[in-house]
Amino acid sequence: MKKVLFVVDEKKMGGVSILLSDILNSINIKKYDIDVLVLHNNGDYLSNLPKSVNILYGTSFFNTVDYTIGEVIRSKSISKIYSKIRLVYLMKTKRIGKRIAKERKKILNKKYDVEVAFKDGFCALFTAYGDSIRKYHWLHVDYEKYDCTSKYTSLFQEIFPKFDKIIGISNHVIEKFKEKYSVSMTDVIYNIIDGEKILKKSLEEKVNFDKSKLNLVAVGRIHKVKGYDRLIDVINKLNNENKINDVVLRIIGDGPEFSNIKNKIKENHLEDKVLLLGKMNNPYPYVKESDLFIMCSHNEGFGNVIIESFVLGVPVLSLEIASIKEIMTDSYGMIYSNSFEGLYNGIRDVLDNHEELDKYKNNLKNYHYDTKKIINQIESLLDE
Repeated sequence: MKKVLFVVDEKKMGGVSILLSDILNSINIKKYDIDVLVLHNNGDYLSNLPKSVNILYGTSFFNTVDYTIGEVIRSKSISKIYSKIRLVYLMKTKRIGKRIAKERKKILNKKYDVEVAFKDGFCALFTAYGDSIRKYHWLHVDYEKYDCTSKYTSLFQEIFPKFDKIIGISNHVIEKFKEKYSVSMTDVIYNIIDGEKILKKSLEEKVNFDKSKLNLVAVGRIHKVKGYDRLIDVINKLNNENKINDVVLRIIGDGPEFSNIKNKIKENHLEDKVLLLGKMNNPYPYVKESDLFIMCSHNEGFGNVIIESFVLGVPVLSLEIASIKEIMTDSYGMIYSNSFEGLYNGIRDVLDNHEELDKYKNNLKNYHYDTKKIINQIESLLDE
């Protein structure tokens, strides 16, 4: 059995954690001896991994890996502030490699055949400075819109050649990454979407929506990058124009911007139009009963929720994100420019042309996402 290590920085509910969980529950797990290393024990996801997968945790040195300097300052914790300053210093001076090697000895008790840095940024450093036989790095973000390595470009220029292969979750992600870092050992593997699981979970709870209304839904972490603030602004503008009397928008998720979005809804007196439902382990029954899914993020590497909506037969209104034209055609929904105006025009067009949704829903009856092909790609990578 090949010994495989996946490295993530934390385990908050989000696209990366969900993808890792889906991968480990989809591949032939009996072929591998798999460990997952969580550098910072922050969050409560990754609890539904296969029983044979062992979860390891980083030392206290990594406690501020997934926090920004602003966040540690606002915490007013002296230990966190010191830890973050030390981490930044080591990265700026390029001494981080020796420290990572030291910390790895405290955490890991075996040598791995394959090690996968499964998240952009610091996880790549942790894996690059290790001694695993083969090293892979998984890219999830659009480096044109969000470059998590920008403050340490020269450091990352040195470590990326240490990888045997760098995997991107879309062609766009790889293209934009290569524009900054001249690397040749790249490949594209789309995200696994477990359609059978999604359909099954969508039936676990019965939800009753008022079908006389247009039911919109958005799902994702309540974070600035997800664009929920401008979505509320668009709904407010349409409400002031008396265009959404028969519209209900449900937002499912939790995150650092939750209270701000809640206050924004209240300040604009939109409580009867916008329902902020909070965190849900199973949002699929709500998505399934909706008429349209709204993807309003400023940037996304892939957009799993778009595929999930298609699996459930729900059309999508999406703003332009990295991979959108790779995973979506005009047979299944609409794409608009990534701006306030684009989002406003998109929702207004839906309100003016309800019948278009029926056309998309009918097309989605024949939708198929080839997860089996993706599973084979991942197993082939691990078997190299």
